[in-house]
Amino acid sequence: MQFDEVKPEHFSMISRDPLPHTLIDRTISQLGGSDVKGAQFRKDALAAAGWKHDGLVSFMKYPDLAASAFNKIRAALAETEDPEALLAKLKS
Repeated sequence: MQFDEVKPEHFSMISRDPLPHTLIDRTISQLGGSDVKGAQFRKDALAAAGWKHDGLVSFMKYPDLAASAFNKIRAALAETEDPEALLAKLKS
């Protein structure tokens, strides 16, 4: 799956079209399954990619770190859409 590069300034932009991090966020939630499973997978994927904050901290507060984490997920999604393989790639 291909996504555009996530840039730190994306987290403070307003756009009619979904920004890359929004599309990646949706994708990882969907890969994890429905409801609680998807939310937990999203949290695990972001943590494995380097996001060190909980769900209450906005990506806009640490845009460089958020962009880095989403770009790691983006690169992993380009290679696999299997949830377990994705987490393994992010952890390595």
